[in-house]
Amino acid sequence: MSEVHKVLDALMEEGGAARVHFYTWWALRNVALPEFYDAMNNLAHVDFFHASNSGHYKLFFLSLSKIFDRDSRVSGISRLKDALRDEGHPQLADELQAKLIPMESAVTRVMSIRNKTIVHNERALPREKVYEINGITPDEVRELIDSICEALNSVADGLGLSNRISKGDRHERATIAMLTTLRKGET
Repeated sequence: MSEVHKVLDALMEEGGAARVHFYTWWALRNVALPEFYDAMNNLAHVDFFHASNSGHYKLFFLSLSKIFDRDSRVSGISRLKDALRDEGHPQLADELQAKLIPMESAVTRVMSIRNKTIVHNERALPREKVYEINGITPDEVRELIDSICEALNSVADGLGLSNRISKGDRHERATIAMLTTLRKGET
């Protein structure tokens, strides 16, 4: 397998993970409330929902940060662009770069949040202050995730690969369907 394929495969896995965890978190924290509050707050499984909310939130940040990690030893976007150029696909590298430019501000803010609250607990700034300073909304995070997934799918298409990151809100819908079943007491 070529370096481009290895890096792209890793990035597509992280893009898919970012999408899955974001849409699941979004469904649990926004779409499901207040309608499913009683089902989620049931003592039999409330701890699961507390852990899920926190876990999905952290995981979409981690997946995004892995995608945009600039360390030359990892399979990040920077490595993908280099590998595309090295393997004779400079146009795909340039197209990817052009798609990334509008995302730069959101990426910077996501990486700052990741560095100061997700993987480190910065003592000098309370968590709330980190979010205030970086000011990224869930809609902006969704847009970033959807844009990077689209950009990675475009690279795969340009290489003639059939692998794609799934589109849409299917994980949000699945989460709501699960809550509907839980609320009805079905198994």
